[in-house]
Amino acid sequence: MKRSFQTLFLICCSFGLSAQTDMVWDDYGLGFTLPRGLVITENDGDTFSAESDELYLTILPIADRTITEDDLASAVIAMATEMDYDDLTDADDLKLSDLYGYYVEGKKDGAHAFVIAMMDTQSSTNYLAVIVFTPERREQAIRLARSFYAYE
Repeated sequence: MKRSFQTLFLICCSFGLSAQTDMVWDDYGLGFTLPRGLVITENDGDTFSAESDELYLTILPIADRTITEDDLASAVIAMATEMDYDDLTDADDLKLSDLYGYYVEGKKDGAHAFVIAMMDTQSSTNYLAVIVFTPERREQAIRLARSFYAYE
């Protein structure tokens, strides 16, 4: 009986690990969950990127204590406009544990994207993130955006 339970436990753990990967970016105190299939393409302390054929994530940290919540809304709109995204939604707030931010959704050349600006309310660290996705992966992109959290 004990052996059957251990085998079942290992199978369940293996299945859970293949479905998603919990990531922590120790240099900047940011955690998030990558969907299955994303491969880390850059993690050099200045940029984090991961991608698959249908989903792409990049995160850039910015240390600046003077940034306010209002600055984030302006920054996210300016970023999306600078990247030439069409059909931008209005900026909407994003509340995630100790992170606060804004995001917009846009389209460009058939791809969709969430452009996100977040601030850690307990430190001077801020983050710019872009999640590019195919329309079929929108729900995965939403789950990824909602998975961000700050930690010490």
